[in-house]
This record gives sequence, structure tokens and C-alpha cells, in this order.
Amino acid sequence: MSSMRAVVCLEPGRMELQHVPVPEPAPDEVIVRVEASGVCGSDIRGFHGRHPDIQDYPIILGHEYAGTVVALGSAASGPPVGTRVAVEPLTVCGHCRGCIEGHYQLCDHLKLNGHHYEGSFCEFTRAQSVFCFPIPDAMSFRVAAFAEPVAVAVHAVKRSRATVGDLVVVLGAGPIGNLCMQVARAAGARVLISDVDPPKLEVARATGADFVVNAARESVEDAVRDLTGGTGADIVMEAAGVSATLRQTVHLARKGGTIVAVGFTADETDSIRLTDVTIRELDFLGTVIYCRDYPATLDLLSSGRVITEPLVTHEYTLEALAEQAAVVASKPSGMIKPLILPQQR
Repeated sequence: MSSMRAVVCLEPGRMELQHVPVPEPAPDEVIVRVEASGVCGSDIRGFHGRHPDIQDYPIILGHEYAGTVVALGSAASGPPVGTRVAVEPLTVCGHCRGCIEGHYQLCDHLKLNGHHYEGSFCEFTRAQSVFCFPIPDAMSFRVAAFAEPVAVAVHAVKRSRATVGDLVVVLGAGPIGNLCMQVARAAGARVLISDVDPPKLEVARATGADFVVNAARESVEDAVRDLTGGTGADIVMEAAGVSATLRQTVHLARKGGTIVAVGFTADETDSIRLTDVTIRELDFLGTVIYCRDYPATLDLLSSGRVITEPLVTHEYTLEALAEQAAVVASKPSGMIKPLILPQQR
């Protein structure tokens, strides 16, 4: 186990399959044999050189993964060798204000797999042992690899305080938007989800959306107005990471409602009418990754209250990912969640 196959992003726009050394675990880390890894929008931004936290190339991208623990660092306190795990792909310092106050997602020294060090588009990667969560025997690695994006949705819905009877509007029906929709419904809310890509909307219907709006053909504002008698939605979640939908949020929320920015554009010129936020007393919330959300996430996945299989539209080996990286990064219509299976040759 001295070397492994990995898809390395050598520079923006260029990936290739290489044989590289298997990483060595730090004392508090483990080595995980990667069995399944999702492709995230941040990976695509990193491929294009447009992610603010992915700046050092070459790098192995990928952070949505599950696998098996195969080696332990000298002080690792997590699951033993042989344990099947879903992984929070984080490294935190444990001593900054965020960590001390229990909000490690705000760690001053936060690092992520695939952003700051090797990720999961490879056969083996390293993880902090405390962030490795055993998965049920009946849960496949394909499902467990979704723990990371589902945890993002769980954290965002918790931040929104969505509850029984609320109307939640989700702008963007990609993986994160779809999962926000499912988690909000699990909390008892009714959810309207919108997008301009028909295949994503069909998957949204298949995974339980109460109301689906094709924003290329229909007015989301009119749909919300009809559902609420003109009042507006209790909660609006922007999950597309698009400036236009970010601006739209203030026109969809009711007075005293809540807006949650889940996606981000990485654009310094984003605009939103803060006057509306003020005079309508809206709560405008940011949300970043997750914090102590994996136990609830794994429960949602194992109980079937959140389903993931309809989101998987494409599967790739490492070899195929290296060959078709530009296609994957173009996000063609109909591609929702590509899944990488590193151990398949």
C-alpha cells in the first residue's frame, strides 16, 4: 500500500490519473479506503480555478466520501481498522474560539479534504479520527457518501428553524437544494422547489417535493403568492449559488420571514435589497458546512426519510473521471450527482 491511483488536478482545467504515495496519517488521523465519492459543485469550481479555498495546485479534489478505515495514527481515538465509515472531511484546531465554543465549523484553522489537502478522488485518503462515523451494516457506501451533502442540508434547515406547517421555498434543485427540500419535509414543512432544468425538477418530484416550479416558464413569485394568499414564504433557501436567485429571495419571504443563503456565487458584486431586509424585518442567515450533524444525517438516511439514489445520474471510475473531467465540470443538463467509485478498475 505504498502507492495508489488518484485523479490529480494539476492546474485549473487539467486533470490526469497518476500513481501517488498513499498518505500517512497524523497522530489523530486515520487512513480511509475510499469506496464511493460524490462530485460537488465546489469540486467543479476548483477544477475551473474559481473556488476561493482551492488555490494550491496540484491537488486531489473530492470531499463527499465513505469507505473503510484501514490504518490508524498513533493517537487516533475513532473507529478501529475495518470499520465502515462516513466521514466529515474536516481538520479543526480544537483551541480557537469557534472550536472552544462548540462551533467547529467556524474554526479559524479549518481545513477540508480536497480543498486544502488531498481529497477523495483517489483510493485512500486521511481523515481526523473523531470525524469518522460508523455506518449501519445495511447502508451501502453509495448512500453513505451522501452523508456530507445531507449534513449540509441538515445544518441549513436547523439554522432556518423550519417546523411543522411552514412553507419553505428552495431556489435550486441540484443536489444541495434537493436535499434541503427533503430535510425540510422531514421537519414537517411544506416545500416549493424551483429550477430551470427539467431533469432536476423531475427528480425533485420523485423525491417528494410538494410543489415544483420551472422558473424558466413560470413565475416563482406568482406561485408563492398563490400558495400564501400574497403573504410570502416562511423560509426561503437559496441553494443555486446564482446572483439572480439570491436577489429574488427578499421578494419571496413574508414579513418577518427567514432567508438562508446555502449556496454561494464567489462573486464580490452580489447584490440584494437590504432595505427590504430592514423594513420587512427579515432574518438573513448564512450557513456553512455542518457541526455535530452527522448522527441526525445518518438517521435520516438509514430510515429512508431522505433518499439519494434518484440523484445519482452518472458513475465514473477514476480512469473515466480523468478522461471525462471537462464533461463533468460542464454540468450538462440531466447531470445531478456524479458518483466516483475509486476501487472499480
